[in-house]
Amino acid sequence: MTLEPSRRTFKEARKHNRVKDVDAAGRVRKVKALAFALYGGVPLGLAAGSMMGHPLLGLLLGPAIIWTFAIVVAAIAGRGAGVLYMPSGTSTPRRREYSAAEALAVRGEHEGAIIAYQAVIQEVPGDGEAYLRIARIYRDGLKKPEEALLWFRRAVTEAKLSKGQELLTRREMAEFLIHGLQEPKRAAPDLARLAEAYPDTRDGQWAKEELARIKEEMAREEGVAPDMEVARDTELTRDAEIDRED
Repeated sequence: MTLEPSRRTFKEARKHNRVKDVDAAGRVRKVKALAFALYGGVPLGLAAGSMMGHPLLGLLLGPAIIWTFAIVVAAIAGRGAGVLYMPSGTSTPRRREYSAAEALAVRGEHEGAIIAYQAVIQEVPGDGEAYLRIARIYRDGLKKPEEALLWFRRAVTEAKLSKGQELLTRREMAEFLIHGLQEPKRAAPDLARLAEAYPDTRDGQWAKEELARIKEEMAREEGVAPDMEVARDTELTRDAEIDRED
């Protein structure tokens, strides 16, 4: 019975190829150093040896000195490439890749893509991009709106988002509720949060206008009196504050 050799995973294959590239570059540097030592070191060693009365010693030492010098210089010059291809924990990390998960999503293997993104979150819990991609798979691929909203909410509350990312995520979530699910009332807390936190931005102004429109529709449908409308505004603001604290 024969055993088939184990196949490398996508990630392992990429790492293996990067290692081969670095090894090949090292071999090229050694060949160049040898050529430089022979063509430059031999005549230089003979000249120096002749001046000292030991031409044979110069013939040996000249190429050796040039070889050592060339290897050291080449190693220093190539250190940057080694950091680029195989970054250590102390170097700047390369941009995280989602190629495997993206490939699964493109092929329609949505559940597999979600598992792959969840693995990224396990490795880097604050990776907001992975949360958002899972949310969009549930929304656009699997057509599961509640799961999509859950992951959008988790991205806002659990991931490490910049202010710009949080703004765009809340707007995307609000637009999904308003236009996708036709449930504008559920978008009111996020709109209140956007309008309050980003009043001087275009998205903040959009949220303020959308919130005003939603409140007008709610008042018209339910016949809410002006004093009750003020109470509702207070409630929406309180919900937004609680969401921000969470």
